[in-house]
Amino acid sequence: MGVEGFVCWTARTIEDRTELRRVLTAQLPSGLGALRDAREAGLLDGTTPTAAGLAAAQEFADRSGLPMAGPTDAIADFGVLLEGLLAAEDERRAFVADAVPEGFDRVTPSIDRFDREYHTVNVAREYPSGAEVELNYRSRDPSHPGEEKPNRSSAILWLRGGTDRTYEHRAEWTEG
Repeated sequence: MGVEGFVCWTARTIEDRTELRRVLTAQLPSGLGALRDAREAGLLDGTTPTAAGLAAAQEFADRSGLPMAGPTDAIADFGVLLEGLLAAEDERRAFVADAVPEGFDRVTPSIDRFDREYHTVNVAREYPSGAEVELNYRSRDPSHPGEEKPNRSSAILWLRGGTDRTYEHRAEWTEG
């Protein structure tokens, strides 16, 4: 996530659209093409990073050693949770509580229903900066007695408070 991460980091740092375009044109050979590519990849909404874009910007900042504005611990944890959700969705599997970083208050009830796994992962953490990261995930069995359907996963991940805006990622997928 090199160029895209840089574009998202720059977009997070520079709010003025004209200045953002000028900086990207000066810094990158592809200039505005990189901005367009980041939009097409779903990392930017206009010039504002989306949830995935914020995670890409944080990853770039960590790798490059550049500072990033805002509650960086919250952004980093948000990025870790987002990566875990995207991996679970790509692999069509349940999200596991082991993917939750340390420091979160965890609630992970699990029950068996019709000999199938059904569980939730609800975690939240507040940071000294006033930011909060919260994940509500569930894997549910949509079948009725006697029928066999794959579980459905659904998740909502938020980063709010202490930031200039609320970042939200919603996903739903069929396991299997």
